[in-house]
Amino acid sequence: MIICGESNPKTWIDTLSALLTPVLGIVGSLILILQFFLQKRRWRLDLYDKRYPVYQATMDYISYVAQHGTINNDEIYKYLRNSKDKSFLFGKDVQEFIEMLYDKGLDLQLVSEELNGLPIGDERKESVKKKSDLFKWFTKQFETSKKLFGAYLRIDNK
Repeated sequence: MIICGESNPKTWIDTLSALLTPVLGIVGSLILILQFFLQKRRWRLDLYDKRYPVYQATMDYISYVAQHGTINNDEIYKYLRNSKDKSFLFGKDVQEFIEMLYDKGLDLQLVSEELNGLPIGDERKESVKKKSDLFKWFTKQFETSKKLFGAYLRIDNK
């Protein structure tokens, strides 16, 4: 005999059993969604860990030129070695920038070597002007590098 307000324990068990499957489905779905977002964040951090050394190598390369006013083969090839993954980690803009830094470094090295054997005169003045222009160009690349690499090194919501 069922009295109003009282219910049968079997009814409660049947109701809770029926609700258990959807509740478990919802909880499982929430866990999957959270795992997706965590994995996406982890991927960004892993990519950052691979990109940052290329940025650091670029800044070291520019700093070397700014400190010494010239560049040598060891530093050029060190930069080339440390930025070798550029094509896999960055877009075409960074790839072209790294290639340009490499080319300008070779130009600076060539002009520096030419200056060693040139006597005082117009040809030397022209070489000094080229070296000065290249040096100024390199020193301006600090800010260019920060802006260019900054787009790839951001790990916030993007």
